[in-house]
Amino acid sequence: MTVMTNYVCWKPEVVTATIATEAASPSSAVLLATHTPLKIRLRDQAEAEGSITEAEFLEQFLNSPAKEGVRVAPILGESGSGKSHLVRWAKAKISEIPGQRKVIYLPKTRTSLRDVIEELLKGQSGPIFDEIRGQLGSLRESVDKEKLQRRILDELAEAVREVERVNMFTKVLGGERGLYVLLHDPVFREYMLQSESFVPKRAEHALRGRGENDDDVPPAFTTDDLPTSIASISETSGPARAMYRRLTSDPNLQTAAIDLLNDHLDVAVMRAADIGVGSIQRAFMALREQLVGQEIILLIEDFALIQGIRRDLLDAIIEVGKVEGEERYATVRTMMAVTTGYYDKLDDTFRTRVAASSPVYTVDLPITDADVDGGGTLTEFVGRYLNAARLGAQRIEAGPDHVNACMECPLMDECHAAFGATKDGYGLYPYNEPAIRRAIAITADPERKGFFNPRRVLSRMVRGVLTTEASAIREGRFPSPEFLQEDRARDSSQPPNRRLPDLDLSVREAVYDRYDEPERGRYMSMFQFWGARTPIVKTDIYRAFSLPPADIPSESISEGSSQNQQPPVEAQPTGTPKIRESLRRQLADVDEWSKGSQLPQAVARDIRNIVRAALVADLDWSDPIMKNPSANVLRAAAPDGGQLARTVSIEGSPENLPQSVKSIVRFERNPKTASFFQSLLRFKDSGGQESTEALIRLRSISDEYRPEVVARVIRAADYTEEQLATAAASLIAGAALCGQVPPKPKLKEAVAAMLWSGKAFRRGDAARTARWIEAEVSYIAARESAVEQLRAALGASQGAGAVHAIDDPRVRKVAEAALNRMDALQSGDFPAWCRTAERARTILEAHIPAQVTAWKTLLGEIRLHVPLETSYSSTVDSVIAATSVGQALGFVKASLAEVETANRLAKQYDFGAVTRMEASLTAVDSLPSNELAIVVGSVNADQVLAIRNYLHWTSEWLNAGLADAEGRERAGVIDVDNDIEKALESWLGVLSADGDEGFNVE
Repeated sequence: MTVMTNYVCWKPEVVTATIATEAASPSSAVLLATHTPLKIRLRDQAEAEGSITEAEFLEQFLNSPAKEGVRVAPILGESGSGKSHLVRWAKAKISEIPGQRKVIYLPKTRTSLRDVIEELLKGQSGPIFDEIRGQLGSLRESVDKEKLQRRILDELAEAVREVERVNMFTKVLGGERGLYVLLHDPVFREYMLQSESFVPKRAEHALRGRGENDDDVPPAFTTDDLPTSIASISETSGPARAMYRRLTSDPNLQTAAIDLLNDHLDVAVMRAADIGVGSIQRAFMALREQLVGQEIILLIEDFALIQGIRRDLLDAIIEVGKVEGEERYATVRTMMAVTTGYYDKLDDTFRTRVAASSPVYTVDLPITDADVDGGGTLTEFVGRYLNAARLGAQRIEAGPDHVNACMECPLMDECHAAFGATKDGYGLYPYNEPAIRRAIAITADPERKGFFNPRRVLSRMVRGVLTTEASAIREGRFPSPEFLQEDRARDSSQPPNRRLPDLDLSVREAVYDRYDEPERGRYMSMFQFWGARTPIVKTDIYRAFSLPPADIPSESISEGSSQNQQPPVEAQPTGTPKIRESLRRQLADVDEWSKGSQLPQAVARDIRNIVRAALVADLDWSDPIMKNPSANVLRAAAPDGGQLARTVSIEGSPENLPQSVKSIVRFERNPKTASFFQSLLRFKDSGGQESTEALIRLRSISDEYRPEVVARVIRAADYTEEQLATAAASLIAGAALCGQVPPKPKLKEAVAAMLWSGKAFRRGDAARTARWIEAEVSYIAARESAVEQLRAALGASQGAGAVHAIDDPRVRKVAEAALNRMDALQSGDFPAWCRTAERARTILEAHIPAQVTAWKTLLGEIRLHVPLETSYSSTVDSVIAATSVGQALGFVKASLAEVETANRLAKQYDFGAVTRMEASLTAVDSLPSNELAIVVGSVNADQVLAIRNYLHWTSEWLNAGLADAEGRERAGVIDVDNDIEKALESWLGVLSADGDEGFNVE
């Protein structure tokens, strides 16, 4: 038994050759084989609006009385509505009867001047007909496109020059200083004769008719065709510039100019083609005169395409046949297809005569009215064309009539059972009836979505799908992403009120959860089209397209969802409050967002606020250990308020984020996200009492994005490992300047240094310069807050309280990194909270040279009194001895008690402080900055200063005593015996020491 899977019962090339989108393209056999009767509406204001069948329409047209020999039946409709098809069908149904009825058919594919006139005059002879044929020969032989387009401009110029100047616009536009000067000015003519401009296109149309890709409605002057943007305006004539300025400054004048040009266009084309104005009317009236007693059936597929002679033809077909009671001209029954807008712009007189002769018909058929009373018009229409596609034009034309390709197919029973068939037995495969209805609706003209458009149905869902999707069906990929792709994309981009109803959100979410692409897209299309917007699709349809039956839980299928036109809202159990209208609107907004609409700002803001609150609510600061961040830091890391989108981004909502900004959470537009958003909104509306699902998902999102939030908080607080190491290095260097770091510090000493706050620190070293002391005090004040921040970055706290524990392993790691960058502090990226302390440290560091100089000066003063070869202790002993000897002679020029106290203290001073300082300062010029800071910071010069002061003060009173002794000896004031003389010599020796030891006395 043959199984229907991946089966293609047509040939794409045959489909292309058979399914035409223009009414005049197929043969009569194909036309009748595919024709489906459509309802025709009456537009006649004299009758009640209603609809008639095609048979009733044809009966009215052929057999209703022709008032005064004239019946004009306009068939109105927009592009692709089937109006030309109706005329073509009538042509196939109306036979010419010699001696009674002559049929003249003007197809839309033969609309050049020559083609139209030849059709009108076919088979006629006589002087007037021969004259027009001669004019056609001249047109064929002597006029090319370039010549014709120039003539059209010339004729338009003459026409507008002679226009009757009856209103404010024609007074400006008419005459020799109106449009006439623009149409004759070389610069403006060059603009209007550009290849893509209107006049060249119109000339081409007049010569060769409608091109294969031309629009239904022919080109007509629009405001875009006016020369209102001339770059070389300075090269135009003065009158032309004046007219140009008036035209470009007045939109109403532009509209009047367009109307004026279009009013005279037909006449201008005829004159440009050397066809006498009125000659077509005279010829057609002569034809009517020849055929008096008969009827002329004039069928015009698209009246707007008849170039140049429309006015003549209109006059001829409404000319009465009876003159003074005598039948002078043959009755004319005219059936003309014309777009509604074009018809309404025709001359009022013509439309009045038409309304008096016949109803005005319209084939614009609302899709909702196409299947009244279960007639199945849409399904029958598509089914016939699907059958024609399977048969092909050649077989249809070979007969017999109404062949059904399905009758020869071994899979017919299985296929029709799965996909369905028309009342005449034409299979609907690869569609079924729900798929046909949705495809017709989705391929409708975007500007007229509610109306059936046969041309778009044929070109897109019949010929388009059968040709482009044949390989996808064979390969088991149908419906593929290309299935009606353009139409589906356009529909999804429409505002909600113009978009086709979609699957319930629960179904879309279930598909999204269970399938990946491309299967996800296939199931979505399957449910939208073949399932009538539900997952309920026949198993045989799945098998036909090699798609496993959908695994969609029953709770995702809402009862009656195929008729649901509104976004789904959860059913309300009996006795529970109804959903508030504001929430209902928000749920609907989210549902529409999932289908492509923009999410309203207020709804997006509510969702973002809920998600942000969850992101920052349960942050755990145990990994890494740090103090709870402040509200400002949290706001910087996860912005709120007007910057919420930087924290929570939602695809398809207003955000205006720079491309460089990456939000913490990014929600993509999909059914799963939409369902989550709806649960969040219900959660918010209930005050947190409903939607456990929302809480579970929020917790999952919080857990997923916690590392990113933490990382952003760390960056916002300037707590990155790099920044902490840099700050720690700065703080260690600062502690070194304050004497808190030993030479070659170990790791634990570095940790202590970087966490040293400096509180209550006061240096007792009086040998420091005033500027050093001032800078050091300033640094200590700035350092305290930096250390507090460092401790916050590395320690734990209770809420906003003080840090009570430090993460020892991490502190050691930071300290180790800090020690490795002590030599590169100048290039460090200091966190904001450390920059003030770092600036104060660099100021303090800048005082090192001055401080070293001061110390060297101090040492120099000491060595002046205690040279390197001299012992400080012996020097002090000499001073004590000199004091003892000299006090009896009166040479001690200071308080003896003070001298004795100073001498006693001097014996206690550690002169090693001097030698150690000398050793320390010996290599300061070659030390790296970090070692220099340790050296300078660790120096304590209190003893050195005390020694210097003692020596200096002793030098002063000794020198004074010596001077007194020498003076008295020279003056002979003292008479010393030998003992005293020896004592004096001994004392002077103590002071002099041969000039190399002891005090340097003068």
